[in-house]
Amino acid sequence: MGMGNITDYVTEYGDRTLDELPFNEVDSLVLSQFAYLKFDKLLKTPDHSMTVREIKDSPEYDSLFTDTRFEKVNRGLMEAMVSGRRFSNVRLFEYVNIVDAQWEIQFSAVTCIFENGFVYVAYRGTDETLTGWKEDFNMAFITPVPAQTKAVQYLNMVSSKTRSEMTLGGHSKGGNLAVYAAMKCKSDVRERIRLIYSHDGPGFAEGVLDSDEFTMIKDRIRKSVPRSSIVGMALQTQERYEVIRCRHFGLLQHDPFNWIVDGTEFKKADSIHRHTYVGNESVNRWVGNMDYEKRQEFVELLYEIVSGSGASDLNEFVADPVGMSRRMINTLETMDEKDRSIFKEIVGELSSSINATVREYLAEQIEEEKEKYSKIFEAGSDKLNRYLDKLIEKLS
Repeated sequence: MGMGNITDYVTEYGDRTLDELPFNEVDSLVLSQFAYLKFDKLLKTPDHSMTVREIKDSPEYDSLFTDTRFEKVNRGLMEAMVSGRRFSNVRLFEYVNIVDAQWEIQFSAVTCIFENGFVYVAYRGTDETLTGWKEDFNMAFITPVPAQTKAVQYLNMVSSKTRSEMTLGGHSKGGNLAVYAAMKCKSDVRERIRLIYSHDGPGFAEGVLDSDEFTMIKDRIRKSVPRSSIVGMALQTQERYEVIRCRHFGLLQHDPFNWIVDGTEFKKADSIHRHTYVGNESVNRWVGNMDYEKRQEFVELLYEIVSGSGASDLNEFVADPVGMSRRMINTLETMDEKDRSIFKEIVGELSSSINATVREYLAEQIEEEKEKYSKIFEAGSDKLNRYLDKLIEKLS
């Protein structure tokens, strides 16, 4: 297989069982993306289980793809999974999907059991609902958010249904939930966790990872972020990570289908793109300089503006971005003067943070360039002096 994506990987290696090809990082991203599908009409109760092939043959199959933004690529991935032995007989059970605007929670997870008994707990990332995005914003000032609490409860519950070791994972918020669940689950459950995959999952607010619980699992965490990572580098602190090469640039790299797969692993890069690093450092510094009360105030005002678009989910926003944006601007303009002033002040602080970070970055680059050219000059000067010494010696 040449350079491809997760669907190409499943097509190429889909006939290899886990006994023939051990579970790897690409498998984890495949199942993390698979967890975004809407199993509500198929796995109607937590104790109801189905294999991937049985789901494909179900009359309710089309209900999996209600998020129209990714319908085509998700259908392609599902077709590839069904076509081979590796994934077609994976059994899904304990599917949970909770979205509650009042409690500001969006949580979903499903447990995948392979034919050889390998267990993968897949946490869904942020879906298309505005509730899911609001909960993401809340992570800046609340720990745990409701989804993190549910993630711990879910892992403890699933562990009682199997005696096997477990691997956890998720994409975006799902990766954050996997790490948090591994930290906070029962100690005997934590001992049974093999690895925790966080695929471009955001980090945690200050202090969350300063614990013995994190120390116990940190060597089992496999965090991966694209070169232009925005989500995965948010609140990034102690977690180590690998950088993945992707197609496209910017936020489009958050899409798992744009991650480049080379054989049975991701194509690695040396570091985060330097422009992305400056942006992430600016935002993290900006958030870090705000106390929790101010963060909450900003998030509530931002959500009020977004809600003013009239959209109930991102699909509606994508369908009419111009109209939605106009309504958001109108919401900002008609806000209470005090709230509007607070919002503009905090956004202004972000601008100052970006300005300061860019200045520091440029100063560092200038120093590096000066040092580099200074060394080149010194080397050239030494070479010239040796040449002159030889010339003088010959003339003497």
